[in-house]
Amino acid sequence: MDRISDLLPTRVSLLDRAKSSKDNDSWNDLLRYYQPFITKILVRTGLRGTDLEDARQRVFLKIWNGLTNYERDESRARFRNWLSTLIRNAAIDWHKANRHTRMGTSIDFISEDSLDPDEPEIENAIESEWQKYIVEIAMERLKSVFSGKAFEVFALSLQGVSSDEIASQLNIRKESVYVLRTRVKKRLSLEIKTIRIELEGDASNE
Repeated sequence: MDRISDLLPTRVSLLDRAKSSKDNDSWNDLLRYYQPFITKILVRTGLRGTDLEDARQRVFLKIWNGLTNYERDESRARFRNWLSTLIRNAAIDWHKANRHTRMGTSIDFISEDSLDPDEPEIENAIESEWQKYIVEIAMERLKSVFSGKAFEVFALSLQGVSSDEIASQLNIRKESVYVLRTRVKKRLSLEIKTIRIELEGDASNE
């Protein structure tokens, strides 16, 4: 399977193709790209196994049925917002339909009461996961941009490893740790902005 970051450069045109024609290639690529995000949110509502797959298929069906009528307005609702609403509604529908058959089932992060569409908890969870998702994609891109020890330095820094320890582990000078870490951090910020432009229409949401 291709990495999700490999699909990003054509995201806007792919969405347009999927919206206008729903041809198999465009549709499959659209699902391949958004499936990890969809799965993350559904898992956070407590769904697992066949329940997770059932709810995920409901989201796919909602996307299929709604895509033709979806109108992108980058000044207001982005595709991500529209998609998030579909995911939330699919989770709510599934939990309501199975309320009496899942006594004792644990909900990891989102309480059952919060599945009410008027409650902010699920919306906050979706927003949090989306921001994490963007960073994950950006980190994937960095792996192909930086060779040698630059990415290793940055990854270790994110794990809380000190500069002295990084220098020792990678057998480089401490000054090099600072230089490489700064270089990768700047590129990460650029990648995040680029991804937000590709997926959300602007980079204002820092």
